[in-house]
Amino acid sequence: MVKLAILDTDILYDPLQEKFDSYGKMFKDLLRSVGVADAGWELAVYPVISGKFPVSPDDHDAYLITGSKYDSFSDEEWIARLRDYVRELYQLGKPMVGVCFGHQLLAHSLGGHTDRSDAGWGLGVMAYQVNPQAWFTPVPETVSLIASHQDQVKKLPPEAQLLLSNDFCPFAAFHIPEKVLAIQGHPEFTVDYTRALLDYRAEKLPADALVKARESLANPHNGRLVGQWIREFVERAV
Repeated sequence: MVKLAILDTDILYDPLQEKFDSYGKMFKDLLRSVGVADAGWELAVYPVISGKFPVSPDDHDAYLITGSKYDSFSDEEWIARLRDYVRELYQLGKPMVGVCFGHQLLAHSLGGHTDRSDAGWGLGVMAYQVNPQAWFTPVPETVSLIASHQDQVKKLPPEAQLLLSNDFCPFAAFHIPEKVLAIQGHPEFTVDYTRALLDYRAEKLPADALVKARESLANPHNGRLVGQWIREFVERAV
């Protein structure tokens, strides 16, 4: 049995909450779709954006950090506290998974660097090259994930091994063996949620990028496959 803490780092925009609930719920749905309930996993969500953390790091076997609209390198109190918490978990040997904001925060906290990207917004379904030295099997040549970000990891932490990359996002996923799995794309996003999020943000996004993102949603994505990677990583690491 695995006890996984999902550290939820955002609150959805008000018009999206009724239908889509939270990123914590999205990750529960993703992980349940790859059979973790049948394997006896226990999933607990902690809204760390509201200051609610597990009582003790030993309450859980592994930790997952969600995406967020905030900057992982910000000096906001809850984000700085989360970076300290991540470093504590790392020293304790707790396996961690990070997605989007979580990916960036793990890199930034563990000796890498994250910042606003000069490339602009990454939106919609994007394809990534898979490093042939990846730990999972089989190793596909490419995977596609839904993206929604304007920050990027600019430098990997020491000991990190690159997993996914493309021209737009060179450090799109990495792992530190048995310790960290970090992914820029969103395996937990559905097309319905992505479309609703794009619609909500439409006036603030570049028009050409918005059109391309909406069109890209007709392409298949490999969110469930990457959900399986998350399960495999955690079960190997705990």
